[in-house]
Amino acid sequence: MAVFGCASDRHEDSGRRRLPRRCAFRRAARAFAACAVLAAAGCSPRQISDSGFGAYEVSLARSDDELAVAWYDTRDGNAEVYVRALDADGHEAGPELRLTTTAAESFEPDIALLPGAFAIAWYEKAHDGTTRAQLGVWQRDGTPVWSMAVSVGAGSSRNAIVRRRGGELFCAWIEADEERREFVWGAWWNLAGEPLGAPARLGAAGDTTYNLNAAIAPTGEAWVVFDARAETRVDELFVATLAESRTTVARLTADDGIRSKYPDIGFAPDGRAAITWFDERDGNREVYLATGSAAELRLPIEERAFRVTTTQGASIGAYLAWNGARIGLAWSDDSSGNYEVFFQPFDAAGTPLEPVRRLSDTPTNSLIPAIEPWRDGFALAWDEVVFPPAGAPGEATRGEIVFSTVR
Repeated sequence: MAVFGCASDRHEDSGRRRLPRRCAFRRAARAFAACAVLAAAGCSPRQISDSGFGAYEVSLARSDDELAVAWYDTRDGNAEVYVRALDADGHEAGPELRLTTTAAESFEPDIALLPGAFAIAWYEKAHDGTTRAQLGVWQRDGTPVWSMAVSVGAGSSRNAIVRRRGGELFCAWIEADEERREFVWGAWWNLAGEPLGAPARLGAAGDTTYNLNAAIAPTGEAWVVFDARAETRVDELFVATLAESRTTVARLTADDGIRSKYPDIGFAPDGRAAITWFDERDGNREVYLATGSAAELRLPIEERAFRVTTTQGASIGAYLAWNGARIGLAWSDDSSGNYEVFFQPFDAAGTPLEPVRRLSDTPTNSLIPAIEPWRDGFALAWDEVVFPPAGAPGEATRGEIVFSTVR
């Protein structure tokens, strides 16, 4: 699939493999290429993957004046982790690199940039259905440095994420115990892959906890946010912290029988924090944003949160980043019939600075935006996905990764 912005941004397709399906897919994509709406005062959305089959669950990382994206890709007949580096102007700095080569399928990578290397957290799914969270480091040319399973026992583990703090890596994941109860765990490693203390249990998860998000506070604490049905009627939001070996966990949303899902968290350099999520309390899936001090964001947040979206469609998959005192918030909404990506900036108090911007306008579904601070604005990456017709196998889904910037 190709999703093009202006002509100078076009990434032409090579058509190397799976020609019958791939070419048909791309003909449809080119038919709507001219429909893309450019991000105001930024870089227009452009395709940076060349899967031709399925590229999903993008993760975006920034360090100084460079960027990198990671995703899982099914072009090889097996789900594998791929990465691609971007230069100071947000253009491709090298080829796509396949990092995983195991017989198991590799899903949902999360990336952090290291000096001359990538740190990746992901999970593998074996042919018998067993899942195992993983953490590893690769050089920038794709040469493996080290990798390992992260676990506290023999239970199934999944949905690993990684964050960098100087010369250390924080990894969080979900793992089941002997009774198949799932919990969120976290631990620290150095850049050589050596553990820095024992893993810590951060809170109860469950079979409806589908992802984790995390941020390192300026004080050095690791904060992890997630939703879980944990002694609650439905999924509610939780935040857990790990500082040295001390842990805390708090529920952020009321046990009201209405789902609160998929939180994300970020910190400003001065320690102010923000959390976003989508909630069904108004009878529709809407995006919310709460800001405050770190202490305030350990307390119930619903009454202090700003409702960002008011559309008739479903607003989901909200992610945020701080750039100085400004918050960039991105999400997907399907009011137009398929999902599109939207963006809005806020000040540190959670007040909108500008109207909502629509960043995509395609017949495909623009999903799960990742966002990072970038120069005087924000960098974003997301999936452009074509779902198969009703009744067709899920393997017929197609997707590619696109990248854009906004100011």
